[in-house]
Amino acid sequence: MKNKNKLFLSGLLAIFCFVTLSAYAAPRAKPVVAIKKAKIGEGVSKYSKKFLNLSTLWDEMEASIQKNRKFTLVSRKKEVLQDIREEQEFAKSDLTAGNAAAEGQIKNANFLILPTVQDFKFYRSSKPVPNLSNKYLRVDSGMLEVNAQIIDTSTGGIKTTFYLKASFATKKQVVNGRGGAPNSIHFTKMAKKIAAQMTDQLVDAVYPMRILNVQGQQVWINRGKDGALKKGDVLKVFRPGIELIDPDTGESLGSAETEVGKIKVTRVNPKFTMAEILKDSVEPIEKGDIVRE
Repeated sequence: MKNKNKLFLSGLLAIFCFVTLSAYAAPRAKPVVAIKKAKIGEGVSKYSKKFLNLSTLWDEMEASIQKNRKFTLVSRKKEVLQDIREEQEFAKSDLTAGNAAAEGQIKNANFLILPTVQDFKFYRSSKPVPNLSNKYLRVDSGMLEVNAQIIDTSTGGIKTTFYLKASFATKKQVVNGRGGAPNSIHFTKMAKKIAAQMTDQLVDAVYPMRILNVQGQQVWINRGKDGALKKGDVLKVFRPGIELIDPDTGESLGSAETEVGKIKVTRVNPKFTMAEILKDSVEPIEKGDIVRE
């Protein structure tokens, strides 16, 4: 009887350990992000609007979020939502197993990104080449400026606003005629830069850079190749202090921070970055400290 009790208790302990370890090992759910189609601000001229491809900008923003491993992207494109609705209707038929997303079960976004194109220029300038008939020096130029409000859908409040900017200018070329417009590939490249900036800033807003581990003079940071860091970068390290509360609204304004030292990036891995502590650090750097550029 005692042996049976021991076996029973051992089994319970094993189950308890398995459940406990599983709970700790289970990754936390990624924040769900949705991006709305950009609006056009008053700073965009009528001439520039015909070159402003909002669909390309939207595609690049979604692609940038999707490539980042820290978020789950859900689409808010009308055509995609319509396709999902059609699939849900099809799932109700006798032809399917009925395992499409059930009505009312599509994920809500934790963060909604609302972009606005505040300024946009996309033009070609040409000047006659002296002493050469029908020859012109041509330069293509452009600039794209977007601000993006990040809405916390649980409260409806604006979490932060990102200011994003990209530009280009080609080298001077001798051509046979004037007029025309820059190649659309230049707009796509600007859209990619805007999207990358947006994703980097979103990661910083939701997941501040932190020290993962300290071993001697070496530290590990929770940023990899998706964090825009490169070997040789010098970063500041801060220790979070007391939480600061607005006395009028009761809103948390973040925490007071004290700079404790600096680190220099030595290696960027896919999912984390390694750095060395610089000698002018004023306090020992610890796990959990915040890292800023």
